[in-house]
Amino acid sequence: MFARLIIAGFLTVTATAPGLAQGAGRNVATAATPAPDDRARQWLVLVDDKNYTQSWSQSGAAFKSRRKADAWAKDASATREPLGAVASRGLKSIDLSRNTVAVIRYDTAFAHKAAAVETVTLNLENGSWVVTDYSVS
Repeated sequence: MFARLIIAGFLTVTATAPGLAQGAGRNVATAATPAPDDRARQWLVLVDDKNYTQSWSQSGAAFKSRRKADAWAKDASATREPLGAVASRGLKSIDLSRNTVAVIRYDTAFAHKAAAVETVTLNLENGSWVVTDYSVS
């Protein structure tokens, strides 16, 4: 019974104070927002499948401002295609030390490079995680 009162109270506050539910205009993740690691993996699948134009379109403003879609496609192709197909990708680390930035590193094995580290940086934009940088070494 007590738990129901707490939940009802929370729902009432959330419903009557939209600024709280929406973060009062700030970038706030919600339960419907994929976690940064999930979003990074979704984006990496596009790159793995050579869908460079779509990966560019799903990137954040900072990514798009540094390179145009055709330049990204050319750079990504030149970087990734010599490595071959992804054999495995495992989470190495997640750095969430800054509020709206996530830096995720993966230990990745490619067909032509057995040990590589992929780094995906994401920013929280309009309530969703978007890729703002990518590198592989």
